[in-house]
Amino acid sequence: MGNSVPDWEYLLELCLLIVLEKIDEPISRVQFGARRSSPNLVPMLMVPSKKSATKQKVYSLQAKSKVAKIEFPKPYTRRYFGSCYGWIATVDKSFNITLSNPFKNLSIHLPQFDSMAYDSGPYTYKIQKVVLSDDPLLHPNNFVVVVIYSVYGRVAFYRPCQENWIYMDVDEDQSLISDILFHKGLVYAIGEYNNLVSFDVNGVGDDESSKPPKLNTLVPKILKLENYLHRVYLVKSSMGNLYSIHKNFDFEKVGERMAHWTKKFTVFKLILDYKNGKFLEKKEVESIDGDIVFVSDNNTLAVSALDFLGGQPNSIYFTDDFIDWDAYEVLGPRDIGIFHLKDGSLEKYYQFKSSHKDLSPYIWISPSKEYN
Repeated sequence: MGNSVPDWEYLLELCLLIVLEKIDEPISRVQFGARRSSPNLVPMLMVPSKKSATKQKVYSLQAKSKVAKIEFPKPYTRRYFGSCYGWIATVDKSFNITLSNPFKNLSIHLPQFDSMAYDSGPYTYKIQKVVLSDDPLLHPNNFVVVVIYSVYGRVAFYRPCQENWIYMDVDEDQSLISDILFHKGLVYAIGEYNNLVSFDVNGVGDDESSKPPKLNTLVPKILKLENYLHRVYLVKSSMGNLYSIHKNFDFEKVGERMAHWTKKFTVFKLILDYKNGKFLEKKEVESIDGDIVFVSDNNTLAVSALDFLGGQPNSIYFTDDFIDWDAYEVLGPRDIGIFHLKDGSLEKYYQFKSSHKDLSPYIWISPSKEYN
């Protein structure tokens, strides 16, 4: 870690969270206050600012007039490509990946990424997404970082016991990965052609001779136009069920560029046999267990409607994460809103500002408790 984690300052908060997550019986609201129904806090929207190179604004959905400022140790980058547990991932021109937690003023510097990630286009778009298995603040020696990189949607991962990244060997059915999820001890990954794979990072050793784990193909990739998805996400509901969320776009020409707009989301419940690692069924549904889901370049979050006063059950909050880096320079990340599964309607929760089009895109960030 770039900074040492305080020994005592957050001990009470961390202990309370651990205790609450392990107790199954109903807890008196008088004793503990309102118990969380899901493990995730309602995320905040991080929006860029032209006034400072290091300060960003975070917008609270629960208190719409509340806008707080958070400060990063380094000037903000062109793009943030991951947000988990309050940590935000960035990359520099040398492919050094850094995890920053602006709420705790901490940074974790990860090993340099291999040159195999170099494709055409700006370096800030070589890394597609970063997802963490656990909060490094709670598990400093036992968390896993999984990265989706390259225009081919490849996967690599890193643990603190390793010196370097481990790059997954993939075949045709296991590439073009779009989203990653840690679920029941395994990593699940979904691709742009509905392909679904899983792998286990727990048995990988810490020496240089360690081989990457084998990818298990649950649903093969079928290279047909009707199977292609512009954006697809994996999410675990507050009840522990697994869903895939498909985003569909409309396109229109704006000047010399093609602008995209979210048309609708389609949600599927994924049913697996976890004992033998087999995929059983995918069925379209109009409910995500009543949860509210947040999709973007962050890890995909599901929050119980009981924990989000004013939020509508079975709705999807989204930001613009389908960014053509060439068109982005002109149009900016304008495609943000809420999609309601019940009636297929769309509405806004935050108005895009044209002055932001030359800055980093909006991203969901899980706040510390005091910011929520």
